[in-house]
Amino acid sequence: MNPELPDLNSRAAADEMASRSIGQFRGILLGIAVLVPWLLLVMSIMSGNFLALTLLDMIGTHVGLWLLLRGYRDDNRVLKIRGAWIHAVTLLLCLAGLAMWQ
Repeated sequence: MNPELPDLNSRAAADEMASRSIGQFRGILLGIAVLVPWLLLVMSIMSGNFLALTLLDMIGTHVGLWLLLRGYRDDNRVLKIRGAWIHAVTLLLCLAGLAMWQ
């Protein structure tokens, strides 16, 4: 096989389209994951209630996001899973606490 010719069997067009849409979906989810804790913090500052809870939520979610991004950078599946779980659990606990104490 001639090394100058491209490998035509590497990826199909459907696989490329699916990976592109997965990348866009991942970007949207990461954007939401960053914005939600900040919006909760702004709302708690404006209302003057539950500031400590939302600050703990900010710390937990950003630690989870840091682990998640570090896992993508190092290609470490365990860090990706732990970071996603930490982020999701911290955010859900904060939302549950805010709903209970409202």
